[in-house]
Amino acid sequence: MKTRKMILIALFCAMAYVGANLKIAGSIAFDSTPAFLCAMLMGGLPGAVAGTLGHMFSAMLSGFPLSLPLHIVIGVEMGLICLLTGVLVKKRGWPIWLAGIVMLVLNAFISPAILIVWPGFGLSAALAIFMPLLLASAANVILAVVLAYLLKKPYDLIMKTSK
Repeated sequence: MKTRKMILIALFCAMAYVGANLKIAGSIAFDSTPAFLCAMLMGGLPGAVAGTLGHMFSAMLSGFPLSLPLHIVIGVEMGLICLLTGVLVKKRGWPIWLAGIVMLVLNAFISPAILIVWPGFGLSAALAIFMPLLLASAANVILAVVLAYLLKKPYDLIMKTSK
């Protein structure tokens, strides 16, 4: 069972790498879809691993446009968003669509607030990134929610038969 989970986490991380290559603007890409999906199907910690690595893949492939230290912070933010998503869905039993709304709000509205206080950026940088990030976040969340609904029963069946 542990081996199967580790393989699935690695698969979600690999899909996050592929999504990181599908750029929208700068380091904004489709790396979040597999991470959100991982969190909703497998739980918070696996989702946090995929979310953190997914953002770091995307930032690396873009040449760390906001600086390595800031991208590390953003990667941790993505990990925390995925952790919370997994907790809400797997531990608290929230509907997937409602967790999707929380993901969107955190990823598009709360997460970029770090730019306001980060030296050298400020409010103008946060506002400049807002619309591309909102559109990308919405696309990632919608895709992850739809896939989670489609894959929940097959995933549960696979995990149940492996016990």
